[in-house]
This record gives sequence, structure tokens and C-alpha cells, in this order.
Amino acid sequence: MQVRTAILMGTALILAPLCLLQAQIPRTLSYQGIVTDAAGDIKPDGSYSFAFKLYDVSSGGTALWTESKTLSVKDGLFSTALGDQVVFPSSLAFDQPYWLSIKVGSEAELSPRTPLTSVGYSFHALRADTAEYARQTPTGEGLTLPYSGTNTANEDAFSITTTGTGWAIRAVSSSGGIYVTTDGLGKVGYFEINNPSNSNQALRVNTTGTGNAGYFRINNTSSDEEAIFAQTTGTGYAGYFSGDVYTTGSYQGSDIRWKRNITSLEGALEKVLALRGVQFEWNLDDYPDRGFHEGKQIGFIAQEVEEILPELVRENKDGYKAVDYPKITAVLMEAIKEQQKQIEQLKAAVAALQGQFDVALRE
Repeated sequence: MQVRTAILMGTALILAPLCLLQAQIPRTLSYQGIVTDAAGDIKPDGSYSFAFKLYDVSSGGTALWTESKTLSVKDGLFSTALGDQVVFPSSLAFDQPYWLSIKVGSEAELSPRTPLTSVGYSFHALRADTAEYARQTPTGEGLTLPYSGTNTANEDAFSITTTGTGWAIRAVSSSGGIYVTTDGLGKVGYFEINNPSNSNQALRVNTTGTGNAGYFRINNTSSDEEAIFAQTTGTGYAGYFSGDVYTTGSYQGSDIRWKRNITSLEGALEKVLALRGVQFEWNLDDYPDRGFHEGKQIGFIAQEVEEILPELVRENKDGYKAVDYPKITAVLMEAIKEQQKQIEQLKAAVAALQGQFDVALRE
């Protein structure tokens, strides 16, 4: 008996959350062939017993995997999924040449054995050289893996998409983390949430150690790009920092080309006089996770500022109000100018009175 015109093809197993592949996608190979007798005539329709084995040698050797099953043959044709009854062992990495042995009924093994084509090695995507350990990661929320690799193509070096509620990438380490670098012109990292109803962070960085939670630096002196660029089209903040922020300099966009309906502030002095500066302490008992400092603080009450300068107060999704302190500078400056104008007027009035007094003394 012979099996000819056999077609061996692998299932699509590439690019999904790697730690879930084994649980969600079967490790099987589709196999199709034609059963004929020694003279080349197609065997009659019916059920036949097949035994399939995989070897790492073309003849002899020890079988690495064995599966027996009964298959229906119609017009000499049969098809099956290898590995659907006896799963391929983890030791079968599909990273070297393999040969398929076929035995029909009580007849001897068909010769020669069938070498696996390159398509069969799509299994190797489960344990690519640059992510060898991902396959051994336990399933859970998202993906945890050490990853190292180089990509010279004009495409993503590493791309992970999740449609669930867990992390697309989650790295936990006692000494390291995720290190990504590029010598090309592409982005080092890009994080995006495309679900309008998703209220989670596109990027979250946390540390319980003594180092920086995040470090961003451009080492190219000819670069005019930002080390960090954050943008939101929603109602939340592009950035949120719980605790003090220390900088050695900062700028806020203020180009006249970006503005319209420009008018001078009126009544700034009256507004400043209505504001109340306060000394206070943060409510650490009710809000221990806000990063508030202990001790006396100085500032404003957002609700009071809102009554006088509503443009400088914003309410977040939880109903808490915040004050845009830097913009108060413009109000203070105009208030000083108004006050200075009053001082100049008073100085002129005093000078006039002094002149009248001097004339009266001379008379």
C-alpha cells in the first residue's frame, strides 16, 4: 500500500499573547494524502487504521511521538489533524528536521518517511529565539516575559494586542525590568488604548524600590524631539503625578499663532483682593494614597477660586477640584499694573497738593 501526494501544513500560531497560546490554540498539523495499492490503484472507500510517528532521522531511530487513529477514505483521499488525539510533547520543539512515518493497517511502515516542510515549523513561533521563555510563562492577566531581540525590518519588532481586561505587557523583576532601545528611526515604545470606555492607564509604572519609576532621556544632541510626549483627547489629564514634581526648568506653550479672541484682563486687582490665601494641612487620614505631604501647606481653596476665577479651576471624573496655579501669575501681574496705576495717580495728586501747599506758604 502507498500514500502519495501527501500535503503537510501547519496551523496559524503566530502573534497572540504568547503565554496563552498553548491553552487557546491547538498544537496540530493538518495532513492530507491519497491511499493506493502497490500498483498505484486507489484503494476502495472505507475506514482504515493509521499509525503516525515522528522521528528526527529519515530511517531507523526512536519515535518521538506516536498517534494511532481510524480514518475514512473516500476516492482514495483522507485527511487528519496530527496531534489532535495525542498532543505533541514539549520536547518536540520543531526547531530541527523531522520525518513523518505512516503505517496503514497491519502493513509495514511506508517508505520513505515524509520530511516535514518548513510550514510545519510554524510551531517554533511558540518559542522564538528572542522570546524563548515566553512559552513557559503561566497564564494569567496579560504577558510576563524577558524579551531580547533585534529587528532590521521596517515593521514592529514586538507587537502585542489584548482584547481582554488584563495587561498587554506586565513585567515583574527584582533587579531589572523591560529595556528597549533602537538604532533606527522608529519609536522605542508606543502605548495606546483604543477602547473609549476603557478608563485604565495606557502606561503605568510603579516601583517599591529606591530608584526612579521611569527614566526618559535623549542622548542625541541633534534631536529636537521630546523625551516624553503625552497627549489625551479625552476629559482626563495627559499626565498625573501623585506627589511633588521637581524640574530644572519648564515652558508652557503660549505662541500667539495658537490663540484667538485675545483681550486684556479687566478688574484683576479686584479679583486678587477677593482671593484668600490659606495655610492648611492635607487630610492624610481619608486620602492616604494621594501622596500628600505632612505638615503646614500654603495655597488656595479650589471652590473659593472657582467663584472668582472659574477659568483656573477644573474638576476631575471623581468630582475633586484642582487649581491651575501657574495661570494665576497673569492675574497677579495685571493686578500689580492696576495697583501701580493707582499709585501713580495718588503720587500725582499728592504732588499737586504739595504744590498748592508750597504756594500758600509763600503767600
